[in-house]
Amino acid sequence: MSEDPTSTQGVLLSTRHAWSNIFAHPNIILFIFQALILLTVVIGIIKVWDNVQTFPRTDDAEVIANTVGVAAQVGGTIVELHVVDNQKVKRGDLIMTLDARPYEAEAARAKAKLELVCSEVKALEEQIRAAKATLHDREAKAAYALMHYERLKPLLDGNFASADKVQQAQSDAESSTALVHEAEALVEKAINNLAEVNGKNTHIEEAEAELWNAELHVSYCKIYASCDGYITNLKIAPGSYAGRGEQLFTIVDSSIWYVLANFREIDIRRIKEGQSVRVYLMARHQTPISGIVQGISRGVFPYVGFSQNTAAQGGVLAVVPPTFDFIQLATRFPIRIVLQGEEKSDFRLGGKASVIIDTRNTPLGGPLKLLQEPYYLPFTPPLYPSKTIEKNE
Repeated sequence: MSEDPTSTQGVLLSTRHAWSNIFAHPNIILFIFQALILLTVVIGIIKVWDNVQTFPRTDDAEVIANTVGVAAQVGGTIVELHVVDNQKVKRGDLIMTLDARPYEAEAARAKAKLELVCSEVKALEEQIRAAKATLHDREAKAAYALMHYERLKPLLDGNFASADKVQQAQSDAESSTALVHEAEALVEKAINNLAEVNGKNTHIEEAEAELWNAELHVSYCKIYASCDGYITNLKIAPGSYAGRGEQLFTIVDSSIWYVLANFREIDIRRIKEGQSVRVYLMARHQTPISGIVQGISRGVFPYVGFSQNTAAQGGVLAVVPPTFDFIQLATRFPIRIVLQGEEKSDFRLGGKASVIIDTRNTPLGGPLKLLQEPYYLPFTPPLYPSKTIEKNE
């Protein structure tokens, strides 16, 4: 059964007329337009929220580096200064020299004392040999006196020897034995005066230790850079006095650079060690610098609470003030980010930065291997050229 073309055409005309009436109404058009805007806003909010959740970010970050406070281990007048402020130095470079004359005099005195002690030790060894010879002589005499007494004693019963001679022989034997005991005590005393322990003479070791300490003080008069870095806050000149342990200036270690970014605790749960980071320094905000999350702080010093200097309370934890973004303030925890690649001229301790962490990345499976490695071996400055005499074997 075929459709009536007239009826179909009528239905189409009526539908078109109905839509024309709807769009002709201004309120309906406004409603549709507002609905589209609202839908666009909702989609945009979802996209932004997803982006913020996937890429947590913060502007509360700064560039940090390890610092080495340069201080003299001995007091003295600065006679040479080999660096200027903000100069780049290498590990082992000579920074400055103190007046070493007082310490060189102490080293000379200690060396002379060591030589004197060695001579005294030789004299004590001679005393021991002499005491042993005396002991040997007295032991021989005591043995003869005792044998003489033992021969005369039986003759007293046969009246072949007088009682006076027998008594005199007994007295000589006892006297010789006492002299042997005295000689043994003198030998023991001489050995104790020599003061040898496990084949080493303690008098010589003490004098050598004093000489070593004096020569060490002389070597401390030359101060070297313990790391690669930059001289910072240099405010001294030759002629200034450097007190023992008094920090004179600072070296900013350039072997490794970090960014310390403070994230809210609600954002930390998605951040893992080893995730990649984009870092934007305020000094070069157009160019991102790659980084790696090294670790998340396990504690911060409470902003309201005990004094930071109170024993067993705050310790040396970082102090991060809360920000009043919401009614309930979220604590911010520092996240250490290692900057990768070569050092840039814009890397400065304390510089501001913004970071964006990519939480989509799978963290490294093994221990985090930094592309910039700090020095792990301690720096040992060159020592004073020792002229210590050899130990007495």
